[in-house]
Amino acid sequence: MALNYNIKGTGVDISDELRTYVEKKLSASDKFVHTDAAHADVELEHAANKEGKKYRAEFTLALGSDVHRAEAHGDALHEAIDIAAGELARDLSQTKKKRQHVFRRSAMRVKEYIRGFRRSV
Repeated sequence: MALNYNIKGTGVDISDELRTYVEKKLSASDKFVHTDAAHADVELEHAANKEGKKYRAEFTLALGSDVHRAEAHGDALHEAIDIAAGELARDLSQTKKKRQHVFRRSAMRVKEYIRGFRRSV
């Protein structure tokens, strides 16, 4: 599945090198995407915050009805992108683990129910 995405720059020119770098970072999250209805919005901004960080990167990934978001500030644009992409991948990984746990627990209950049904007959 190819991940559809938009990159928006506020106060930052989106060069080919920057676009390629963001694509590379999004490819780490691509392994968690198993639907065609996935869309990522990436916003890169040059704006100082209270801590003195100059750049901000925000990733918003919509997977059907689920929305995952990560935002990070950094002294360099690449630093902010690295941190935000890492947060997004971590969030997607945790969500996948939660779903697997619920699925396995449900399957175990069904199996126990069937075993109990066999014993009573």
